[in-house]
Amino acid sequence: MASVRIADPMLPALASEFNADAAQAAPVIVLFTLGYGLMQLLWGPLGDRVGTLRVIGWAALAASLGSIACAVAPTLPALSAARLATGALCAAIIPLSIAHVGDRVAYAQRQATLARLATGTLTGMIAGQVLGGIAADTVGWRAAFVALAAAFVVPGLLALRLHARGAPPPQQPPRSLVQGWWAVLSRPGAPALLAAAAAEGALMFGALAFVPTFLHERAGLTLAAAGTAVAAVGAGGLAYATTARHWIARLGEPGLAVAGGLLIAVGLGAVVAATTLGGPLGAWGGAIACCGVAGLGFYMLHNTLQTLATQLAPQSRATAVGLFAVAIFFGQSAGVAAGARLGPWLGWGPLIAGCGVLLALLGAAVRSGLTRRSG
Repeated sequence: MASVRIADPMLPALASEFNADAAQAAPVIVLFTLGYGLMQLLWGPLGDRVGTLRVIGWAALAASLGSIACAVAPTLPALSAARLATGALCAAIIPLSIAHVGDRVAYAQRQATLARLATGTLTGMIAGQVLGGIAADTVGWRAAFVALAAAFVVPGLLALRLHARGAPPPQQPPRSLVQGWWAVLSRPGAPALLAAAAAEGALMFGALAFVPTFLHERAGLTLAAAGTAVAAVGAGGLAYATTARHWIARLGEPGLAVAGGLLIAVGLGAVVAATTLGGPLGAWGGAIACCGVAGLGFYMLHNTLQTLATQLAPQSRATAVGLFAVAIFFGQSAGVAAGARLGPWLGWGPLIAGCGVLLALLGAAVRSGLTRRSG
């Protein structure tokens, strides 16, 4: 996941080196995300057909080469193309890792195991932002991609070794892509689960994308300070990942869904209220705490939905997880686009708080669905 966020802090350095502005450098980020989102539709069925670990291993090794291509890119279009290819390759790694957990871990222990996996993904995202910024300020942005290329090699080789030592056999899904997708989409509850995933992505990221703008305009924070506050969402996710067994034992899946939604609503609503605290410093500290609460709630809800996705179609598990990831991706994209239009009209504060309320309702709806299923 470091590859997802590594270019974010590099944009000024990239714009300077290639004599461009920030808008012209932005495809380095946007195209990676596009490749990452769209390729979920293909990697899942391929993982079902030939084995998840095999695909993860070769994709990681190919992503290493893609990162080298980024490091040596002579022009901005070449760098953007290399990032598109790298994003398409990285798209195989996390969803198929989740599917592999679904293949190997019993459902009762699966959510706790996926929470431990989330520890790695969240740490990677944070490390990517830090590495990209430090490299751009010191040894140069190209060195960050060289380090990233090296980091892909060991897990890629390890995945291939584990596959050779006896991974679960492929599930032999239907031959065509469309048949594979339909095998998942026709399952009871599949449309509702994927719709919930899309709504979660739209509402959560449609709010978070504009929290820095709100804190900058309302509380006078610098954009750097406002961005740091939003990064506390990841810290809240890590807090959940490291204590997941406790929460799962106390609340169960229905309780996690509703508690997660409520914590998001409280956290996002409190972010808006925090701007009234004693000047920029007080608002900054309050926003950090509130974003941490929202992050804790988000990963309670998200991990619950993710675990349900691993059980949606056991014979086409990787395809199901891939479709779940696509729903999150397109929901996120739609949410940010809608927020950009609604925010200036409603106001950033009401937009952020309103998304929190809707996420609380989503958590309650997921809880209701889980209760009906168990009944």
